[in-house]
Amino acid sequence: MFKSISTSVMLTLCFALAHADAALEPAKTIAAEVASGVHPGFESFIMQVDGVIVGRTVDPTLAKRPPDLRSATKSITALLIGIAIDRGAIPSVQSKVMDLLPSLRTAFENDPRKAAMTLEDLLTMRSGLDCNDWDPKSPGQEDKMYRQQDWVAFWSELKMRTEPGKEFSYCTGNVVALGEILADAVSMSADAFALKYLFIPLEARRAEWRYYDGKRGVDTGGHLRLEPDDLLKVGELVLARGAYKGKRIVSEAWIDAMTQERTGISGMNQRYGYLWWLDHTKDPNLPQTKLWWAQGNGGSLLMVMPELRAVMVTTGTRFNRPDMLEPMFWLRDRLLPAMRPGK
Repeated sequence: MFKSISTSVMLTLCFALAHADAALEPAKTIAAEVASGVHPGFESFIMQVDGVIVGRTVDPTLAKRPPDLRSATKSITALLIGIAIDRGAIPSVQSKVMDLLPSLRTAFENDPRKAAMTLEDLLTMRSGLDCNDWDPKSPGQEDKMYRQQDWVAFWSELKMRTEPGKEFSYCTGNVVALGEILADAVSMSADAFALKYLFIPLEARRAEWRYYDGKRGVDTGGHLRLEPDDLLKVGELVLARGAYKGKRIVSEAWIDAMTQERTGISGMNQRYGYLWWLDHTKDPNLPQTKLWWAQGNGGSLLMVMPELRAVMVTTGTRFNRPDMLEPMFWLRDRLLPAMRPGK
């Protein structure tokens, strides 16, 4: 039997097993630490390398209700938009927002800059609207939107701060609007579309969305509740460039477009694709890989490392705390060093 396996396949298999073995001990240790409360505020940690789970712990209380992913939801919304484009329901990322939201068209027609806004501008957080979630004084800041009945109507009435496509400004309203665009395009609610075309194909056990405007709208910008093991499946999907267990869910072209660097972020080293954070390892002592991730307030993290064939998931409740980013340090200081060549 083994004679039928090519040398290159055998070498690839050996490389994969070596990577998994290298990550095993630190991942097992971190999982044990999270389980025993060494890192309070973290509910789950899962590390998978080449399809092998090398470390896993999930708080039993999450069986009652999945964790709130907060803004990691945005990256899942990017996948839904890609599926809709693949299916021809949305023409392209260059489609004008005002054409995709016909009920709100007048809010865009009255401002030439707003009329020029494209779907891609929303996906890259470059809508140009006066909306910055990182600035409490911003007119479109998310907490102000949450106090409204119709979030998308509130978002559409915001004034323009700059030309669309010009600069990055993190705005949850952009992604809530994407959910409305999706619903209009596919003639079903965003949560129903997600269930049919993403979560059922991924064999996800359950997904709980938050709603607004008397459940008329789906919060596609945050607060999706998904089990950590199902969030891992999302990472597997991205790692496999849109396929899961051999079944095509979203096109390779969309995964490539989604994880392509689109814009820089002032004051930060990271880049941004289509609602995914992007970076790469820079330390020559670490294995070199791209880093693609979804991130949510509190410690929700889905990290995909394509060159290492690895996915890491964490969920937590360290809301509005800088130490919610602690898993990034686990990755830098403990997990990646164990996977460097020669280890």
